[in-house]
Amino acid sequence: MGSGSWSVPSPGEWLWGPEPMRWRRVFPGRADQVTVARVFAAGLFEGSGREEDVAVVVAELASNAVRHSRSGAPQGWFGLEITLAEKSCIGVMDLGGGCVPAIRSENPNCEPRTDGRGLLMVSRLAAAIGIYGSPVIGHTVWAEVDLRRTPQTGPAKGTGPAREVPLAS
Repeated sequence: MGSGSWSVPSPGEWLWGPEPMRWRRVFPGRADQVTVARVFAAGLFEGSGREEDVAVVVAELASNAVRHSRSGAPQGWFGLEITLAEKSCIGVMDLGGGCVPAIRSENPNCEPRTDGRGLLMVSRLAAAIGIYGSPVIGHTVWAEVDLRRTPQTGPAKGTGPAREVPLAS
């Protein structure tokens, strides 16, 4: 080998290269696997200051997949895709068969058919959320977490996202 301008990168340069890091993992569609997915995702964000927010997002999206779609049926599964960057994207894919996911409103006169307030909570932690797919082919519900923003603290915590994308196919 000739001498060139090659140099050994620092650990940070190697870890945070020019392309975002991306992981995909499939989990059996069982309630106990929601915790496994949550721990997996939180570990990827270790040291970011947003690991707890990511854990909550993954737990909610994975729980919804298992409870409200064919993912929770025998032989069912859900997929988790994470892109780690300044604006990280967390997506959970389900097998469809249920209702179209919807964010509940804080206004009692605007409630969709589904129960629970999980997607509303996710929308408060995320910079943006969205969905694509259908009950026939399955849905991917995603949330964008801005790592440049610090987690909110105090009474204003969870007052709303910087930008909310309407949930639509």
